[in-house]
Amino acid sequence: MKRVVDDDGWTWTIRRWWWRTLPWESGFATLDAVFFLIMLPFMLMWPLWLAAKWLGVSWTVQILREGEKVGRERVRGWRKSGERIAELAAEAEAGTLAQRLQLSDSQ
Repeated sequence: MKRVVDDDGWTWTIRRWWWRTLPWESGFATLDAVFFLIMLPFMLMWPLWLAAKWLGVSWTVQILREGEKVGRERVRGWRKSGERIAELAAEAEAGTLAQRLQLSDSQ
């Protein structure tokens, strides 16, 4: 994850998007058990998903400005996605990323 501030004072965050296994806990034991049973197959598949990501399946790179999602790109492979994150962070710091994404500078 890279976090940079451009010349206009905007904070940009560029990162890989990770799949989350359990989104929340409700506080009710029965409801949590139902959520667990629904999520169990996904939690069991997670190691296979992670192995596939390391072997070259595409990563989604999220582009956030001031915490708001403004774009995303699909990049194949861990190393290439890291290189693309660095490129996007450099563009954001130089002020050209907002122009390329056609974002207004009003706060």
